[in-house]
Amino acid sequence: MTTARRSAWTGILTAIIVSASVALSAPSLAQDAPDRMELRRVADGVFMMENSRGSSNAVFVVTDDGVLVFDADIRTADQVLAAIRKTTDKKVRYIVTSHSAGDHATGMWTYREDKPTYIATRKQMRDLYMQEGAKFAERKASPRPQDANYRDAELVLPDIAFEGAMTLRFGGLTFQITEEGSAHSTSDVTVYIPQKRVFLTGDLLDTEIHPGQGESAGVFFSNVKNWLILLDNIIARRLPVDTYVPGHGPVHVGRGVSDLEEQKKYFIVMRDEVSKMIVAGKTVEQVQAEFKLPAEFAHYKRQPRLKSFLNLFYHQLIEKGF
Repeated sequence: MTTARRSAWTGILTAIIVSASVALSAPSLAQDAPDRMELRRVADGVFMMENSRGSSNAVFVVTDDGVLVFDADIRTADQVLAAIRKTTDKKVRYIVTSHSAGDHATGMWTYREDKPTYIATRKQMRDLYMQEGAKFAERKASPRPQDANYRDAELVLPDIAFEGAMTLRFGGLTFQITEEGSAHSTSDVTVYIPQKRVFLTGDLLDTEIHPGQGESAGVFFSNVKNWLILLDNIIARRLPVDTYVPGHGPVHVGRGVSDLEEQKKYFIVMRDEVSKMIVAGKTVEQVQAEFKLPAEFAHYKRQPRLKSFLNLFYHQLIEKGF
């Protein structure tokens, strides 16, 4: 081989190695990149902050008397507060959380200057005293870059802890706050704003993304059977809702109940596929390795979350029967 040809091949091989290195490192870089919250207008005065990585969204509602915030993650709450400050000069007066997971119920510290009233359920309060409090303390002491926002923060506990349901009339709007039950978490809360024809679902609805298996400090809470029941309960109310706002994934303004129906169908189709594999004698490891994602959900993001949910389907089907 001539020197020129050897030099050319060396250049090609170097380019291939560099390209492969970039391709392999890209997902890691994307994973480690900070979450970016992007503003989405849902209705007049109602805004969703969509997480660029598919992690937790947040919502804020601007009223005549101030702002209500739904869900707050300490890692992204500063971006939500910055968007609120650009949108209105009104203070944050209330915060409601859909459930007690760290990506939804750790960011109240960010709003402390406004002194908002934090509303949650009694079960959420218990979680924040127990496993969620322990997880917060662990992250606060962690040297990991992704836990940096925890270091100077404190875990804020609810000012009002309710059971069942409560109605908040604030700034000319009605906020119907409902403890739907235990499906994704120990206590899933929704907020219906009839004047805006908007329903905030928390993690009972994830759009274009595989749902997460509710977890805290190594304890898993999600229950698919209950999740289907709660979705049915909400659908059965036949509320005049234009938009159901998801806890994760993009908001589909004006799509209405179709989003809930798609979430319900996802669980049924996926459950039935896992059932067939159980009947065929597959182990949970085989199910996770061999599961073929139905084409209608192939565009869903965050596929790594699917493995833990297949585990959930498998064991709950074995336990409850199918």
